[in-house]
Amino acid sequence: MSELRALAAVSRALGDETRLRILNVLVERGETCVCELMEMLATTQSNVSFHLTVLKNTGVITDKKVGKWMFYSINLKALEQQLKSLRAMFNKKRLAAARPGTSIFTLCCRKDAVPLSRKHARQKVADLETRGKAAGVLAGRAERR
Repeated sequence: MSELRALAAVSRALGDETRLRILNVLVERGETCVCELMEMLATTQSNVSFHLTVLKNTGVITDKKVGKWMFYSINLKALEQQLKSLRAMFNKKRLAAARPGTSIFTLCCRKDAVPLSRKHARQKVADLETRGKAAGVLAGRAERR
C-alpha cells in the first residue's frame, strides 16, 4: 500500500468520534478488553468490535488474545509514523516553495494578467514552455560558436 493510501486510511479511521474515544481510552488505560470498552463507551459489543476492526486494519492498534479475552492497545510506533508522514507532507518548507513560473495560478495572479479561460491559460503555459525550450536550444547554439 502506498504511503498516501495508508495515510488516507488512517485519516478516515481517525475521522470518527467513536474511534477517537476508543483511542483515548486505550491511551489512558493501556491494554483494554472489548467488555471494558463497551461499558466506558456505553455501546454494544458489535459496535465496539466494528470500530476496533477499522482501527486494527490501519495498524493504529494491536490486539492480543489471552484465553477467551481479546485485549487491544495503541500501536505507538505506527501512529507516530503516520503523524511523521503528515508532518512531512505539510511542512513549512514544502508549503513555502515557489510555484513554477508557468503555472496557471502564477499567470493569472501577475499584475499584468488578463483573465484567462482554461483553454487560453493552457495555451499560454504551452507557449511559455515552448519558448523556454527554444531559448535553451538557441543558448546551446551560441555556446558552440
